[in-house]
Amino acid sequence: MASSAERHDLLFAAKLSEQAKRYDEMGDAMKKLVMMKVELSPEERSAFSMAYKKAIEPLRSSWGILQQGKSNEEINGAKQKVIRIREFQEKIESDLSSICEEVMSLLDKHLLPFTTNDENRVFYLKMKGDYYRYMAEYKTESEKKKAISNSLKAYQTAIVEAEGLPPLNPIMLGSNLNYSVFLYDIVKARRRAMAVARRTVDAAVGEIEGKMLNKEVYEDSMTILDLIKDNLARWAADVPLGSDDLFFVLRRFSL
Repeated sequence: MASSAERHDLLFAAKLSEQAKRYDEMGDAMKKLVMMKVELSPEERSAFSMAYKKAIEPLRSSWGILQQGKSNEEINGAKQKVIRIREFQEKIESDLSSICEEVMSLLDKHLLPFTTNDENRVFYLKMKGDYYRYMAEYKTESEKKKAISNSLKAYQTAIVEAEGLPPLNPIMLGSNLNYSVFLYDIVKARRRAMAVARRTVDAAVGEIEGKMLNKEVYEDSMTILDLIKDNLARWAADVPLGSDDLFFVLRRFSL
């Protein structure tokens, strides 16, 4: 059984690595802590999430830049440049897959089976949806469909299990935010994404009125709500694409 001293040392090492911007080492420390198969504290949970977020974000950004460059060269008919860009993308995709698969393994084998905390469970399911979403960004054909299906399933399970949490709970809000982004960007179910976002904002606004809230929770919740509102404002200018009711989405991705 993991001792509190071991957990404290690993969390300290992770925080130190984060301050030094050595995110690989931050990830190594949190991986060791997670593999102890313990119920993570909010601080440990946040550090675990941040370690892998910092590792994957630069890769996602690099892949997106190359994808735009590839599209431009395809328009220009520069076949050799397209081939070179694609070769570079494949290297990045290999790194992306390694990170995503490691996160999935930690979630499925060491976190979800051992948590009895409702917030932790929703957080892990949301994180699972996120990393399948990241895979869907660069996978193709059957692998892309599988990643989308798995992401959809994880997000929807998180949403259902978050029903017992208050409408202003930051983890619940974060799940709805990321689910709506997934629907909009990956599935192209734009009206459905906007409906999820609007419902989340309406429920949260109703909860705010006349209630005294913890300052930290309030600030976290308001930050997420602002992101949802920003998305709604941006999405409102776009034209919906095709049939995007929930039945269509579920049927399309075989859930």
